[in-house]
Amino acid sequence: MSRLSFLARPISLSAFLLFFAFFSLANVFGYLEPILVGADSSKDSPASMDILEVYLTNNGTHFRFIVKCRSVPEPSPTTAYRVYLDTKSGAGATDGIYSGADYYLEAKDDSYLYEWRDSAWKKKSPIEFQIDHDDKIISLTAELSDIGYPDNVDETIGIVVATFEPSNDLRDRAPDTGDFSIAHEVIPELPWPTPLVFILAVVATISILHLKRFKKT
Repeated sequence: MSRLSFLARPISLSAFLLFFAFFSLANVFGYLEPILVGADSSKDSPASMDILEVYLTNNGTHFRFIVKCRSVPEPSPTTAYRVYLDTKSGAGATDGIYSGADYYLEAKDDSYLYEWRDSAWKKKSPIEFQIDHDDKIISLTAELSDIGYPDNVDETIGIVVATFEPSNDLRDRAPDTGDFSIAHEVIPELPWPTPLVFILAVVATISILHLKRFKKT
């Protein structure tokens, strides 16, 4: 067997593994199965702003809140959907519906992450929101790094979801009092390059083993 034809084996195998690895990583680093943060049994009006359930998911770089309503959510310039986060003990908002909140995600006609800074709410970064008409949900997505995750986030994160119409007139709050909470550990801390390095190391090992086998033969 020629050296060229023998080397074709590990090269082909490596190419296959790389294709399989990237396909697998696309699934692994897609969004995880959402976890239920909490539910709100009270019935509020209008139905499009009545919060039923709140879920959280992430893909290691972004986090996404999924808010299920009684009818299809309808964000607009005068209709807002917000998710408040209390990520740090001590500091945070001193007024509003959730005292102590450090951030909130807002979906209206546009969407932003706000941060409590210098005794006021200020825009920090744009976020994404999506409407699912079939499931009657609105999803709000932001970057984990924009809330200081993981180093600047407490072990327990407080969460309040609210809807407003018009302007800052509260329509629904979930939960009605207090807050939901999730553990810091529900979000993975494995940075993106690590799995890729592992896959490349496996491919390199296979190639070396094939080369050693060739030398022996």
